[in-house]
Amino acid sequence: MGVCQTKIKKNSEISKNKINNKIERVKTEFTATQETGLKNPGLLQINNYKTINSPKSSGYLVSRSQQTKVGQVKLSGLIQNSIQIGQITFLEINASKKYSIIKKRQIDDEKKILSNNKTGIIVEMETLLKVDKESLEYLKWISKAQLDHPNLNRILEIYQDQNSYQVIYEFFDGKSLSELVSEDNRLPIVQINQIMGQIISIISYLHSLNLIHGNLTLDSFQFKRKQNEILIKLIDTKKVKIKESESINILKFTSPECLNHPNNFTTARDVWAIGIICYCLTYGNLPYTIPPNIDYFLILQLIKQTEIQFNDHDQLITKFIQKMLVHNSKSRITLNQLVQDEFLQQTNEKQQFFQEILLNNTKFAKPCCFLQELIISYFLQEFNWEQYLQIQKLFSEGDQDMNGYLSKKELSNLYKQYLNDPNSEELVEQVFLNYDINEENGINSQQFQSLAANRDILLTDSNIEIGFQIFSYGKQEINLKGLRRQLNSDSEELIDEFNRITNKENILNLKQFKKLVQLII
Repeated sequence: MGVCQTKIKKNSEISKNKINNKIERVKTEFTATQETGLKNPGLLQINNYKTINSPKSSGYLVSRSQQTKVGQVKLSGLIQNSIQIGQITFLEINASKKYSIIKKRQIDDEKKILSNNKTGIIVEMETLLKVDKESLEYLKWISKAQLDHPNLNRILEIYQDQNSYQVIYEFFDGKSLSELVSEDNRLPIVQINQIMGQIISIISYLHSLNLIHGNLTLDSFQFKRKQNEILIKLIDTKKVKIKESESINILKFTSPECLNHPNNFTTARDVWAIGIICYCLTYGNLPYTIPPNIDYFLILQLIKQTEIQFNDHDQLITKFIQKMLVHNSKSRITLNQLVQDEFLQQTNEKQQFFQEILLNNTKFAKPCCFLQELIISYFLQEFNWEQYLQIQKLFSEGDQDMNGYLSKKELSNLYKQYLNDPNSEELVEQVFLNYDINEENGINSQQFQSLAANRDILLTDSNIEIGFQIFSYGKQEINLKGLRRQLNSDSEELIDEFNRITNKENILNLKQFKKLVQLII
């Protein structure tokens, strides 16, 4: 025991010496002027050094290489106490304090479309009564689960008053996937490829967290077209927690082994449902011919007696569907196997174009401090949600071991795959060096966002001014308390950086905030 304690003490002293050496060696790229007195910090200024160094490695701060890995979240890859994409805030006020109602959703009378009173950003709101025990159970679960995936219709905030909870969702102006099912207007194979890739991605994510949906149908998903691309969202996350077993619509997508056992929820059941969804999108109808006004029991018998028929057996998509619609659940393909299927491996040139842009951004991004990383992450979600999705998807693809970090090897693999760069290893070394990345951990999701974002488009004067209004709560200055609340961060590193940047005055005016942000464009 004594030997171990001695080693720990020596290692701690070595770390302190390294930090102190770095304090003497490295300068920050901006400071508050000393001429403005104690009450009002001066403008942030760039010093005369040509190279831009991160403020987190300056005199009063601990460098990233000294940080310890305090927690990992699959796919989000965020460090505990920093802004967490999946984290949900409960506020004991009515949502009307922050949002104004625009209209009700046509496809769901219980949901309303709102506008943020300060930013004008559009969101959705669903009202759940407090007397509904299942709703309360769901909200408690979702607040702890912190689900985060590009194809998940995420919850942003939860407000509450005396009688109800007001759940604020990201706004996704989509339509039910069932509207794409038509015998007269078949979907192009390339679009089915896009849809299935996204469906498999989100359900695989749930399975990786030991969560089973179990009630998947076409109406579980919404779609939105953007030029030649279709974006998919899973919208009925509530059914992951609160199951609905006896429904005619769900019955149509229920696997054979669960027809007589509707409360049997397995990964294989989800795979079968995805297979039926793909069949509908491909052939324009269900594999069963169901008469109108038929009751639950008769549909059950009809499904049991129907042998699913396929056309064009040699097509890749037909083989793809058949692998999911295997009656024996033990022989049915898994989603991990399915994602490697030849049908899904068909390239999407447009998507690759976006990936090339994002990865090229990582090669030339200016280093930034922890606070600047938080600001970029916040701005991405508020002002460019589509690019945020693209970055998260690329990060998830690169994070092969799903530990929430991109190692040197994983980033190098992305460079090789999408940039076809023979010097990928050297590029990665340079990125890790320039950005002061902890080699043992790698790049987390927040850092990757700050590297990959199109900063010149994201950090416009207009967005900076709106961001200032949000962080300052409409006042003349940003204080530390308000900033930590908006960024949802209690990190000591954020506190230290804010003290350093503001000369310990803990307030930023608009000019200072603009300077802080413009330094990294």
